[in-house]
Amino acid sequence: MTATKEIEARARKTYARFSKCAKAYSYTFSRTTVTKNGAPCMLFLGNHSSGKSSLINWLLGGAAVQDVGLAPTDDGFTMLVYGEVEEDICGPAAVARLPAEFAGLGNFGASFLQHLRVKVRNRPLLKSVVLVDSPGMIDTAEHTVNRTYDFEGVVRLLAELCDMVFFLLDPDKPGTTGESVNIFSKCLGGMDFKLNVLLNKCDAFTSLYDFARTYGTVCWNLARVLKTKDLPKIWTIYSGEERKPGETGIDLTDFNRKREDFLNIVKNDADARRRDNLFSQTQRDFLGLSIRMRIVNRLARTLVLRATISVVCGALLSAICYFGVGAILPKMYDIGPVFAHVLGALAAVLAVVATACAVKLVDSFTRVTFAERVDDLFEKECKRDVFIGRIAHLQQIWAGIRDDTAEIVRNAPLGDLPFFGEYRRRRLDVAREKIFAAVRS
Repeated sequence: MTATKEIEARARKTYARFSKCAKAYSYTFSRTTVTKNGAPCMLFLGNHSSGKSSLINWLLGGAAVQDVGLAPTDDGFTMLVYGEVEEDICGPAAVARLPAEFAGLGNFGASFLQHLRVKVRNRPLLKSVVLVDSPGMIDTAEHTVNRTYDFEGVVRLLAELCDMVFFLLDPDKPGTTGESVNIFSKCLGGMDFKLNVLLNKCDAFTSLYDFARTYGTVCWNLARVLKTKDLPKIWTIYSGEERKPGETGIDLTDFNRKREDFLNIVKNDADARRRDNLFSQTQRDFLGLSIRMRIVNRLARTLVLRATISVVCGALLSAICYFGVGAILPKMYDIGPVFAHVLGALAAVLAVVATACAVKLVDSFTRVTFAERVDDLFEKECKRDVFIGRIAHLQQIWAGIRDDTAEIVRNAPLGDLPFFGEYRRRRLDVAREKIFAAVRS
């Protein structure tokens, strides 16, 4: 069994094994399952008229599959998969034709599904990869783009599921539109290992000076958007037939070499990229669940301890009220023992009511305290990871689940909290380590 297949098998088993556990902690996995012998997936993003569809047509070879043109030609997502019988599937039926891990696309509603198309084509490349084309990103006159569905949410989900993400820019528009800025900042964070920027249409440069200025502009704009020390790799390519040196304004020898490197990655390295993405995604999912479990388990233990103390104190107070009143009142006042015990019982009932109110107050106070100190709790629960240099990675995961965790701490019904979750958390960590061991081997 290859490393990729082994990781697939372990990940599929672990997702299925801990799906109920994730539901108990209101945690959503980024994927519902892992397709057996699934093909690597590649997502193509970019500004309007950056050459996404033309590049896909070139990769597939033969007759054009995607429509191309200067004007926007497609306002939806197109997923190209392999099949002996060629067909186009649109709308809700398209999700059923996709690999199982893309089932989450159905959660974006009917409006999005009307903008989803699956094209089944008998092309050699599609036997080993799935290609995903996306709508071009543009700015309207009001500098905003209003779509009828959650475009950023769809891009984020696809970027997480796909094993390689290509963002295309072209010499005419080396900058980024407002929508592109949002995609880079909100949807592609933490995906540096799979993100590749393609400076497309390099055969259009008329001089080396033009190329240098355009390349510098791309680097400048990316640095402002990504706000990271290191920029992602920028590929300089063009699609279509290979141009020989001297046919255009600049020597394309180096560009042709980069084209070959790019094709090699798409055609030969896709399986390795799928393995890396599966590992990264499962680690992120299961680490996130483990962090959520640690904090919620800590809350549950604290609530149980404080509620137990309150109930015990309340029970002692009730007993004291009942027996104390029943024993003391007849001696202090001229009343019968039966009436004294009735008064004692009333005092005990009042003590029980006071205990119930105290338990509720303790519960509310504990939740508010935990919600306000949720970042401190994260650092305490993960303090061991600080010493082994993993805190930066965990903080990135924590940023994605922090708000939901605080909401659970604040409002989750007491009966829904898992009071014996540490055993399950340890089993999850063991399963996660087994996936890690499969990669190291």
